[in-house]
Amino acid sequence: MTDFAARFEHVSKQYRLGLTRESLPTLVSRQLRRALSPGSSNQNQQRILWALKDVSFDLERGQCLALIGDNGAGKTTILKLLARITRPTSGSIEVSGRLAALIELGAGFHPDLTGRENIYLNGTILGLSREYVRKHFDEIVAFSELETFIDTPIKRYSSGMAVRLGFSVAACIEPDILLVDEVLAVGDASFREKCLSRIQTLLKRGTSIVFVSHNLYMVQAICRKAICVQKGQAKYAGDTMSVIERYEQDLHAERTEKLARSESGTQGGSIPADIISVQVQGQSREASGALEGQEAAEIRIHYAAYATLPALNLAVFIIRSDGVTCAMMRSKLDRFSVELKHGRGEIVLSLDRLQLATGTYFAEVEITNESDSMVLKPAPARSAWFAVKGRGRSYDDRSGVFEPRGRWAQVALPPEREPVHAVEAALGNCWREDAVGARQRGD
Repeated sequence: MTDFAARFEHVSKQYRLGLTRESLPTLVSRQLRRALSPGSSNQNQQRILWALKDVSFDLERGQCLALIGDNGAGKTTILKLLARITRPTSGSIEVSGRLAALIELGAGFHPDLTGRENIYLNGTILGLSREYVRKHFDEIVAFSELETFIDTPIKRYSSGMAVRLGFSVAACIEPDILLVDEVLAVGDASFREKCLSRIQTLLKRGTSIVFVSHNLYMVQAICRKAICVQKGQAKYAGDTMSVIERYEQDLHAERTEKLARSESGTQGGSIPADIISVQVQGQSREASGALEGQEAAEIRIHYAAYATLPALNLAVFIIRSDGVTCAMMRSKLDRFSVELKHGRGEIVLSLDRLQLATGTYFAEVEITNESDSMVLKPAPARSAWFAVKGRGRSYDDRSGVFEPRGRWAQVALPPEREPVHAVEAALGNCWREDAVGARQRGD
């Protein structure tokens, strides 16, 4: 038994842009063009894309390995090679054990079949027997929370419902290797939390996971190791926090370059502004570095604008380390006009009191359009983690997420005022005495 679940050794993957099929007529015509036009080889080279180039890594058993990087960097190509959806151009790939993949929404599902039928179909694709799927069927349906729609065709499911069912099949069969590519971004908050809990359970049972996500909070929460993929190459690898820090440094350098181009008159890019950093500061910090839950605080937002932007909005979220959104503040709701001057600047959101319960948090900031209806930059900016010292116990089910400012008072009844129940008793006695006297008088 090997000590790794999967191994990449000097793997490269090449695609020919514009080529839709590798049929015999296509191959013959390509060779004829090369023979008749020797000079066309340079043009052919220009139509070649190296999605991956000389990538090597090992996935250990029971390890959750994160792949982070920009869109088009090659992360999904790595997953497709592991899942044997496509083959490498060069290099070798070894996979040990049963593998389940969640790479694309609805992958492996037939739209005309019901949820029930697709569970069996997907299980068959994963190499499971019908008896095995039948044994775990109720568990899969219960996890997906789609009991009401299980006999409805998949084509009538929303994308989120399809993800629920797909993740439930892949997770409940307990594969040796699970590939997850950004599918949890579609589910609602409660289902994402449920999936994260399931991933933790699979890791404890020895399942190896390759996790692709732009949500760096999720990456930090479940992955100890990470690889940053850029332009088809594994630029650096190591523990998750150090890889994320280096990745964010690269993003900062890229923003600086875009700002310099905009100042020189060159177009800075399709996104009009970037959040450089987000800082959460309290009036005073204890020796432990924690903020007091009842003290005032500031959220300082540093930005770089590539042009003067007179009508934008900011949305600020405070999120606890278990993924719960504790607060939301929006400039449009507060009727604050946001104007980003060309260049670097800072916006400060002041909080009279932080009012957070004991725990660990981070702040997340999004730039939205003038109507506050659309986020202009897909990946939000996040602050560093900060700890808060409140009066409640951290993560207790009944501690809540914030500590409202309140006042206690005890109200004493006046001495001459008798309790309501005493007055009712006295009235009842009078009624009984009147009734007895009337019978005695013959009334």
